[in-house]
Amino acid sequence: MAPSVWAAPKLNDWPSLFKLAHLSDIHLSPMPRARRRDLLGKRVFGYVNWHRGRKLVHRRDMLDLITADLIEQKPDHIAVTGDLVNLGLPEEFVRAAAWLHHLGPPEDVTAIPGNHDAYVRLHPERGTGLWRPYMQANADGEALFPTPTAGFPFVRRFGDVGIVALSSAIPTMAFMAAGRLGSTQRALLSDALDVLGGKGLFRVVLIHHPPLPGQSGWRRGLRDAAKLRRILEDKGAELVLHGHNHEQTVVELNTATGPCIVVGVPSASEAVEGRIPAARYNEYAIARTNSGWRCEMVGRALASSPEHVWECERRVLRST
Repeated sequence: MAPSVWAAPKLNDWPSLFKLAHLSDIHLSPMPRARRRDLLGKRVFGYVNWHRGRKLVHRRDMLDLITADLIEQKPDHIAVTGDLVNLGLPEEFVRAAAWLHHLGPPEDVTAIPGNHDAYVRLHPERGTGLWRPYMQANADGEALFPTPTAGFPFVRRFGDVGIVALSSAIPTMAFMAAGRLGSTQRALLSDALDVLGGKGLFRVVLIHHPPLPGQSGWRRGLRDAAKLRRILEDKGAELVLHGHNHEQTVVELNTATGPCIVVGVPSASEAVEGRIPAARYNEYAIARTNSGWRCEMVGRALASSPEHVWECERRVLRST
């Protein structure tokens, strides 16, 4: 008699399956027409860079293909980790709010800001305040961890999954794209990870900048990355999702509660000749098992000939 063969259960057979999609660095185009008085300080350099080449890199038609495919996959939730705009022009935030609405209602989409969303100091009601419904806790998350006055971190809970959303977006000088969490937000993150861990949830941390030291250079990096790393090592998290570097990366960090997988995703609008993949998003299938968690990542990227979105990668990130 042939020996029995064990086969891993199909995704849809897992109990409490939750599918989370992640995209980042939208850099929504086309650029609104800018008035001369808008192009003061840092914006003038960004405006020149946009028209010299970035407008050819971040294309709306590429983003629309990625967005349509993501919606077709019907994830349970979508995370957008910043850089929705380019120069911080007020009209850019209006258009980005419309794009978020197209992606899904606020209860199905979580957004956080990136450095381009804090390109210059702008009154919140003319800037990221327009996205507020997408950047606040849901009822289950608020019950676990009340949102501080500053707005970050906020928590959203979906069954066995808890999402902790951070903001590393700060205004910087020209030719700088650094980020910072600050001592208050770091302390609150530590508390939030404790609370969610105590409830036995799969903890997902959202941040725009790469969270670990050395993942970005000094001009572009997270200023307090070393302190953030210590928090993750001490408190634990199951998954950290970020953007900013416009590349796919997977790093495993050892923590007090087990491995934490840190994943960076390419820009969702980038179309660079010869770069494979260019525009991409990732989907995570998260399920509780008898012995812990299983998390499988599926990458879906843009193919150039003919233009379509395809499954470019599938890998198990965590299985215990």
